[in-house]
Order: sequence, then structure tokens, then C-alpha cells
Amino acid sequence: MLGAVLGAALLAQAAAPCPVTLPNGTAVRGGFAPSRLLPDFTILNREKSHVLVKLEPAEGGGEDHVYFIGAGAEVMIRGVPLGSYRVSVAVGGRFAGDCRSIATATALYRFEEPFVFTRVETVAPDGTRDFQMDGHWIELGNGDRDEATADAITVAAFNG
Repeated sequence: MLGAVLGAALLAQAAAPCPVTLPNGTAVRGGFAPSRLLPDFTILNREKSHVLVKLEPAEGGGEDHVYFIGAGAEVMIRGVPLGSYRVSVAVGGRFAGDCRSIATATALYRFEEPFVFTRVETVAPDGTRDFQMDGHWIELGNGDRDEATADAITVAAFNG
């Protein structure tokens, strides 16, 4: 009897729809471990709906990382590993059945230029070390600013 109840509960859980909204800053796929020795990426969402922001290694290969950002919210992704990332945005994305990819979005685009995250270490004569981090900050959905150019992409390209 207990096995049947547990099986039904697991089946019901598996059939439950994906959430429409998530806590701000949730890593939907991937996600970086915070580190004070790595640069940050701050994203301000001025859209009237949530956005999903995807970072994927520009050189190809490796895991991509998708973050949920609520309407009007700001997120600081801490500890982005050094390197170049292509950044894609899905505005108002609706999750597919796997709850990790999207089925539709009101707008989808990818920034033309990769975002490069760097760290330069300097050593003073007394042996102390200093790190200069080069992270990024972007503002999405503000029509008065044209900080970076972007190209429209497909759902398949965002999920890929």
C-alpha cells in the first residue's frame, strides 16, 4: 500500500507544471559558485516581465548557465569564471516540460559581442597581492539606452 501511495505521489510530482515565476536570481540551469576571487555580472531588468539570461562559453563546449530575473529586479551573479561568454536573453520566457529550457518567449536576442570576464593580479614589493576584476553590468529593457547591439535568435538557439 505504501509503495502505491509513494508511486502516485512521485507521478503527480513529475506531472506538475513548471513554475511561472521563481525567486529572483535563481539558476535555472548551471549556476556559478560565488567567489570573491572572480568577477561579478550585474543585470538590471527594466522589462515589464521576467527575463531569463543565459551565459554560455564563447569558445563552445562547457556548460551554459541560465538565471531567472524578475520584472524590475536586479541580480548580481557572483564569481563568474574567467573567460568569454555569449549572453542571450529571453523576455517573458515560458518553460518547456523539462523546466530547464523554454518553449516560448515574447522576445529572444543574443548580444553580438561576447562578454569577457578577467582578473589581473599584481604583487607589491612587500609581497601583498591585489586583484583587479573586470566584470560587467547591463540594463535590459531600457529604450533610452543603446549600450550593446543584439541579434534576434530562436527558441532552439536559446535552448542550445
